[in-house]
Amino acid sequence: MMATRITLADLSPCDDGTVLIARDAVNGSRRHISEVANGLRCGCVCFGCGRDLIARNGGDISLRRHSFAHRPDELSPNCATAGETALHILGKEIIARHGRVTMPETWMTDMDGKRRLVTPLQSIVLTDVRLESAEGDLIPDIVAISPDGRRLFIEIKNTHGCPPEKLEKLRSMDVDVLEIDVSGYRAHALDDLDEVILDLAPRMVIQSAALRAMAIRIADERAAREETRQTDAGHRIAIYRDRQMQHSPRAAELADEMIALGFAGQMDLDDTKPSAFRVQRRQWQAAILYRLGVTAYPDKVGAVAMLERLRERKWPKPELDFMSSEDTNWIAKHIAPDFKSAYEEVASYLKRLQKAGLVHEDMRSRYYMSEVRRDTISRAARERSRPTVRRQELDDALEEIRDLVASADEEWVHVDAWLEERAGELGTSVGDLLQQDDGRFDHLMGTLKTIRTSILRMQRFEQDEPPEDLAGLPLAGLFLRLGMTRLEAQEREELERAERIRHKAEARISDAVQAAIGVFGDPASWLDKPLLDSDGKTPRELAAENPSGLGEVLDAIAAVRARRMVEQRAENLKATALEKLRAEVARVIPRQDLVELWMRQSWSQLGGARPQEFCVDECTLFRCLEVLTETQGAQKRRP
Repeated sequence: MMATRITLADLSPCDDGTVLIARDAVNGSRRHISEVANGLRCGCVCFGCGRDLIARNGGDISLRRHSFAHRPDELSPNCATAGETALHILGKEIIARHGRVTMPETWMTDMDGKRRLVTPLQSIVLTDVRLESAEGDLIPDIVAISPDGRRLFIEIKNTHGCPPEKLEKLRSMDVDVLEIDVSGYRAHALDDLDEVILDLAPRMVIQSAALRAMAIRIADERAAREETRQTDAGHRIAIYRDRQMQHSPRAAELADEMIALGFAGQMDLDDTKPSAFRVQRRQWQAAILYRLGVTAYPDKVGAVAMLERLRERKWPKPELDFMSSEDTNWIAKHIAPDFKSAYEEVASYLKRLQKAGLVHEDMRSRYYMSEVRRDTISRAARERSRPTVRRQELDDALEEIRDLVASADEEWVHVDAWLEERAGELGTSVGDLLQQDDGRFDHLMGTLKTIRTSILRMQRFEQDEPPEDLAGLPLAGLFLRLGMTRLEAQEREELERAERIRHKAEARISDAVQAAIGVFGDPASWLDKPLLDSDGKTPRELAAENPSGLGEVLDAIAAVRARRMVEQRAENLKATALEKLRAEVARVIPRQDLVELWMRQSWSQLGGARPQEFCVDECTLFRCLEVLTETQGAQKRRP
């Protein structure tokens, strides 16, 4: 008969307490209800209690489930631990056979909320593997010895984990405890559970010496930190209660100004409370009011940005600045309820102003003043800062002028002494000059602006003379140097201009010479002879004067060239006509001597002119031929 495939689920008791798996009474092997004979002949005993079992596997299975049961004549009920015991035996057999088991990673969370690795994922070698060996009044599923010699309890979880009472007893024992959860492998055959129990099934270390050591270490760290925190808190509280304040005339002046503007009700004038600041409370409160007053809506200011401005003045006590809210709250909760960090004080004061209706708060905890109150402070701020702003404007204007002054010029002024002198010249004091709106400061600034503009214009040769008022500045040498530089530049410019004119004149003369070549046999002689209708000036002189004179010269050359071309064409026409006339005369008069005689003879028909002089073109040639015909005809008619 083929052996039945037994799964992990088969080890669990049925709802009525009966079981499907029993132990062979002879060889101790696992037997399924489907593999044994019916009744007592099955030869099986209970895994849990070891009593004889009856196999109820006869009859129709649809009418009654086949299962093992304890004998009905026994007083004790069916054993509920049979399946668990069988599983423990199987686990012990697997672990003992392989001599190892995989331990999972263990972690512990420290006081900062960070997970610390206690032991890594590792497979460990086990020895002396035993099943359900009593340890005091506790019976673990499996007991073994780990590589470091410590006892390791292994709990196999199938349906239920370790009950609370068992966990409580385990905590009192110096043992390591591993729980292996096989509940997800109920469909696996028991013969295939080796890898599951050794490596694959989920597992957790319930307790171990390494976990206890890490817990002690974290506890020690917590205690050390608590001690340090207590010491640090005591030091900060002492600093918080220290009433020694730093003197700041500017801060005191600002506080008085805010009081004068009507903000006394929002400031602690007679404050004796501890503080996170090194200046009096009303002084840093005045700075916050001032900051809110000069912040133009829609811009807003939060507690962090406000504290940053106070840090720029170095007003917060360094030990009470940059504290975390956690540290501040801890000190206030456990030691000093009135304790506040610099940030807490600023945030608390802003909330106080908001409750008083002096400022408004948006959804992002940023604050802003109403326009009326803001204008009041802004006007005061402008009045207050006017001397500083004006002094900076004067310093900037003087520095801009000084940057234009060469080091070789007079030594520069001492600004404070110069300002005293200027104020006296304007009939006022330095303080009134920088504060009052009577036009005197604007006049002084206008003078400095004129001086700087004049320097720049004279450097660019756009201005000849320096300004009349030098405002008491040592600039006479500078302006003298600029004037001399301008004269030198003018002289250089004149020389350069004369040189440019000379070069241009020479270039025009050269152009005239080039144009005359080929027209005159001796161009140089022609250029030096006076030109008609030019007031006796030679072509050379005309070309040197200006481009117009060169134009006249070029026109004269062009006229001569044109005239000579006309003459040349006339000469060519005359030569051609004479050649034709002579040829015709030679044809009519055979004797050469008579031909030359006829050509040189004056003829009345030609107005007394000789043919060789009269014949100059086709027209005169035709007339000469007519005369030739007439004269030769008359000769033939003569007897």
